[in-house]
Amino acid sequence: MNTPVEHRPVLEVAGFSLKFSRDVNVPNLVDDVSLAVNAGETLCIVGESGCGKSVTSLALMGLLPSPPANIVAGTAMFDGRDLLKLSERELADVRGNRMSMIFQEPMTSLNPAFTVGHQIAECVARHRGLARAEARAEALAMLRLVRIPAPETRLDAYPHELSGGMRQRVMIAMALANRPKLLIADEPTTALDVTIQAQVLSLVRNLQAETGTAMILITHDLGVVAEVADHVAVMYAGRIVEYGPVAEIFDDPQHPYTIGLMGAIPSVGRREGQLATIRGSVPAPERMPKGCRFAPRCPFAQARCIDAVPPDKLVGGTHRVACWVAPVETSIGTQLRAVTA
Repeated sequence: MNTPVEHRPVLEVAGFSLKFSRDVNVPNLVDDVSLAVNAGETLCIVGESGCGKSVTSLALMGLLPSPPANIVAGTAMFDGRDLLKLSERELADVRGNRMSMIFQEPMTSLNPAFTVGHQIAECVARHRGLARAEARAEALAMLRLVRIPAPETRLDAYPHELSGGMRQRVMIAMALANRPKLLIADEPTTALDVTIQAQVLSLVRNLQAETGTAMILITHDLGVVAEVADHVAVMYAGRIVEYGPVAEIFDDPQHPYTIGLMGAIPSVGRREGQLATIRGSVPAPERMPKGCRFAPRCPFAQARCIDAVPPDKLVGGTHRVACWVAPVETSIGTQLRAVTA
């Protein structure tokens, strides 16, 4: 049965796998990833550094060099086309237009040799065919939209003349200038202080509500996830280990890795003891475990966890988890949560 058009995801990724090798014996760096995001909604991809979050987003944007990047399998349907099968020319028409990205560090993403107004105007002119004066006027309007103080002056400023918060607002202005259907934000507030983080996140959410843009937000900050997400994909070592509505993920996490992440969140009310940690580290790409990739760090790993990849299980509605012990029963859940207490 076909899904009604109005309910089709803006982006639907299925079975996406990628490696940086042509050797069939080398494990996939990103393995069998499936996710979707609807118009006006935010999907947060969360996990430790090295889990494959940014690589996945760069691959979807067509920003990974090939070689060495090698897309092994999967589809990424956007606007009725598979992004993974588009030519570089076709991707160039999509990027910055129907699909945009906000990068983690604006100082290395903005060109230091051009004013911010020139860079926004260039993006608009490239995809909408506006004349120079029209593109400049649109750039000024975007600076106003992202609430940059004195936008007429900032239009002719160079990136180094702006604060970190204002540079990130410029990046947001560029990303939204052509009213994209999908916005990918790769840890856009990591380099900012807490106050500016809150301002930037509030700005993005408000603009998203106004435009109906779908957003994929990549982060390791669960506080940010709780604040902005509609759905959450927990990623570990290149695989999605848990996926579902944000309320279900926070209220009833099912994967031991997710529970470990939750236990590591600082609590205002907790005054004694140490913060919980997850022993070990993310495995190197060339040493990926055969079965569950979290098994070497999981205190409840069984023989089958070591030997076989766990299947996806629905544990309620659209909440799914890739874990042999799921759904977690009360007794097991108490034990798992005790690990992070």
